[in-house]
Amino acid sequence: MTDRTSQGVALGFLAALSWGIYNVGAEIGQATGFRPADLTLLRYGGAALLMAPLLFLARHRLPPLRKVAVLALLIGPVFALTFNQGFRYAPLSHAVVIGPGMSMLVANALERWSSGIPLSRMRRIGIAILIGGLLIIAADAPAPRNPGGSALLGDLCFVVSGSLWGIYVFTMGRWKLPPVETTASIATLATLVYLPVYLWIWGLPDLALGLWAQQFFYQGVVGGCLAFVIFAATVLRLGGGRAALFSALVPSTAVLLAIPLTGQWPNAIQWAGVAVTTLGLIVSLDLRQRQKALPERTG
Repeated sequence: MTDRTSQGVALGFLAALSWGIYNVGAEIGQATGFRPADLTLLRYGGAALLMAPLLFLARHRLPPLRKVAVLALLIGPVFALTFNQGFRYAPLSHAVVIGPGMSMLVANALERWSSGIPLSRMRRIGIAILIGGLLIIAADAPAPRNPGGSALLGDLCFVVSGSLWGIYVFTMGRWKLPPVETTASIATLATLVYLPVYLWIWGLPDLALGLWAQQFFYQGVVGGCLAFVIFAATVLRLGGGRAALFSALVPSTAVLLAIPLTGQWPNAIQWAGVAVTTLGLIVSLDLRQRQKALPERTG
């Protein structure tokens, strides 16, 4: 692998770890009384606050506002609200499989469509295994977390949010925008639009300061800042389709992190779904084919 590819692979692993921590943090936030709207505010508002000095220093080399607006529509408050809403109905194991699975499928489907290069045999086999894993997860129907809700509704939220993320990954791969400046711009624009709406519709909940600090770390520091910058840097080095493949590592990372952080152990069906889906994503990496054909490509 070239140095650029090696850097991208290392950043991809780090991004997967960051998303795993963020997923577990979102689960903890829901359990401690935060609403999806609160977590969304912390994610973008926290990142905007942390990155304000960087945004000021980089004010002369910011990406075009129209591109920032498009990206903010894709993975801004609508994305976060949909994702966090899913946690109100479906368990963590559904989130860390369905969301990344859809992201990988959508990003690679868009790259396939734009490049005209057909999927390899191993990629097709991997996708078939992935679909099998998703069907296993769908067969697990735990009691709804809230009256009148269902795990299927939560799964649908993860399908939508995962698809939005996949479109974002593909778009970032095409535009090749600077990671730090783009992340800071998205967070700032999203906060400026979302904060008045949040205060008008929901308002701040009465929760302990320690809980706010905990979720500021999970949502703002990890989810809204570090994970975004690291993954954007991964996309810049590997391209959208290749970077999206690192979603394969999110399910196992989040499940393992959930055990010490929340004491949550998946049931047998959930374990099977995580295992099969992760296997499908790994097979779809098609490493031998990529070593021959893709090191030179970055988009």
